[in-house]
Amino acid sequence: MSIIGKGKVLSVNVNSYRSSRKMPALEANFLKGDELLVFPIEFIPQEFPFPSEFKSFFEDLTIKGITAVEVGDFLKIGEVVSRVKSTGDREASLPKDRSSLVKIYGWKCEVVKDGKIKIGDKVMRFLPIKVGIIIASDKGARGEREDLSGKVIEEKILEIGGEIKRYIIIPDEIDLIAEKIREFASDGCDIIFTSGGTGWGKRDVTPEATLRVIERGVPGLPEIMRLEGYKFTPEAVLSRGVAGILGETLVVNLPGSPKGVRESLDIILPVLAHGINILKGWEKECGRIR
Repeated sequence: MSIIGKGKVLSVNVNSYRSSRKMPALEANFLKGDELLVFPIEFIPQEFPFPSEFKSFFEDLTIKGITAVEVGDFLKIGEVVSRVKSTGDREASLPKDRSSLVKIYGWKCEVVKDGKIKIGDKVMRFLPIKVGIIIASDKGARGEREDLSGKVIEEKILEIGGEIKRYIIIPDEIDLIAEKIREFASDGCDIIFTSGGTGWGKRDVTPEATLRVIERGVPGLPEIMRLEGYKFTPEAVLSRGVAGILGETLVVNLPGSPKGVRESLDIILPVLAHGINILKGWEKECGRIR
């Protein structure tokens, strides 16, 4: 992810049931799909004393440090990842004069990864990593098998604030797989995940197609996927999957099974954002933002 803003949570407000008034709390849990209303204190009029009067209007969160977002941006707030759905003014009544209304600028977000938010948590605004998904499957391309592995990739990517830019199901043809990897990279995908075709069958050619197009290998990713995957499924060591870099795009071969995809992504996703930031020049090696 490309971090383009940092801030801090000043207040958390929750209600005991839907129509009740929001009240200050030290922390709150938010679930995937929840609406999250975020207000920068920089735009809150001085008529609103902070924080004692943050009760009736300041729903969910008040933050400081980030004053501008765009629709589609992601916010990581504590454990929660949310996507900005809309921005604009909302009307609020003054604490000491409920008949007087003022407009306060804020953002409406949708939670894409649930978790806990507490007062003092860091807030990060970031641009999403753009992901391409290539499913290599003869049966899938013919419509004879439902694509469950691609859905797992999509689910896991959305949880970390990623964006699915391209998604395709194609037969196990080496030239076609190589062509689509090049096409997805040229189209601006930061990461391309392939799924399928990494076994020992005669039609399993995804690693060979990948090796045709990558310019530099990243052997650590498939190595750790096989090593850690062996703890769940001994057959994981039979995978011939590879990973490498094409221009500014990372290409990673994942297993064909939904279970293998989920386990592999749980292993490598925590480190991929840092790698992509370095590859794109968004971070230096030490992790500082340029």
